[in-house]
Amino acid sequence: MPCHGALRCTCPAGLRGAAAEAADIRAVTALLIAALAAKGTSTIRGMLHLRRGYACLLPNLATLGAEITTTPGGP
Repeated sequence: MPCHGALRCTCPAGLRGAAAEAADIRAVTALLIAALAAKGTSTIRGMLHLRRGYACLLPNLATLGAEITTTPGGP
């Protein structure tokens, strides 16, 4: 039976921005999606994985209204 309706966070506080680090493309993509849904600012290290696999994702999300800032460098 198909699922209909909206996905909603049921935790009382919801998602809040945080600092996180990703070790692969799946992890950084999941963190990015969570950061976009969270209130506040998130810092994600390991974005190089995302740039290698989904080079157009960040500009496309910005076109949709996402506020994303990247900083080059880091280990």
